[in-house]
Parts: sequence; C-alpha cells; structure tokens
Amino acid sequence: MVPVCLTATAEMGYDGRSRPAASEGVPPMSLEMMKSILTTIVLVLAIGQAIAGLRLRGHLKFLPLPIRYLRSWHRWGGDATLLLTLGVALICATRFSYGTYSLRVILHAALGTLAATVMFMKVVVTRRLRRYLRYTLVLGTIAGFSVLGCFMTSALWYSCLLW
Repeated sequence: MVPVCLTATAEMGYDGRSRPAASEGVPPMSLEMMKSILTTIVLVLAIGQAIAGLRLRGHLKFLPLPIRYLRSWHRWGGDATLLLTLGVALICATRFSYGTYSLRVILHAALGTLAATVMFMKVVVTRRLRRYLRYTLVLGTIAGFSVLGCFMTSALWYSCLLW
C-alpha cells in the first residue's frame, strides 16, 4: 500500500495537478531490488567483519590499524550487519511468500534464518556469555558463509535476471 501512495504523490502534486517525475524514464525501485541492495551491503559488511576479525586474532598482518579501532569497528560493524540482516528478514517474512517450489528459495530461507540466528548468538556470547568466547570464530565463520549463501541465492540471482 505504501509504494502506491508514494507513486501517486510523485506523479501528482499536493495540489492535485500533474507534474513531471523527478527521474524521467527510471522505473521505481521494487522491493526485490531494495532487498537485493541491502543483502549486498550485508555481504560487504560481513567481508569487512571477517577481515577485521582475522586481524584481531593475529592471522592477518597487512591491516596497519590499531587494535582498539579494529575492535570497535568489529563490534559496531557486527551490530550494523545484524540489524540490516534482521531488516531484510523482516521484508522477506512480511512481503514475500515462502514456497517450496524451488530449491533456491528453500536454500535462501534456510541460510537467511541460519545467518540471523548465528549472528544473534555471537552477539549474545560476546556480550553476556563470555565463557564461550572460544566459539566466536566458528560462529563468525558460519554466519559469514550463511550470508554469502544467502547473497548467492537471492541478490546475485536477482542481479543476473536484470542483465
């Protein structure tokens, strides 16, 4: 309902008279496109999280940032990644129907659920259950590969359809 109202407002002025659209010839962004863009941003953030996490553990030496900056980037970047993932999941759950008609859809739903759940578990472990910190590398790896799989079964697939 909201996109219809926004489209009507963009085509008609508040006084009811017709006016040209701000971007002639450009179709409005669909919900699938927005979800695809947000999923791509989540993937880029997850790659940044992986690089920062590996540098924090001493596995990468080429990132010459002080550890305290990397630690705060890893924490805040993880929060942003989790929030964007939950936002995309909310869009998926409320605006799209789930069907078992395609293996891609089943994989996408399973990987998205796994990614969000594992990211949430990692946040809980790092902030509340500190005695399980030894599992954060495994949780981060599972979350990262789940985000990659989710991207490959949705955003990449959608982008390939556009070309």
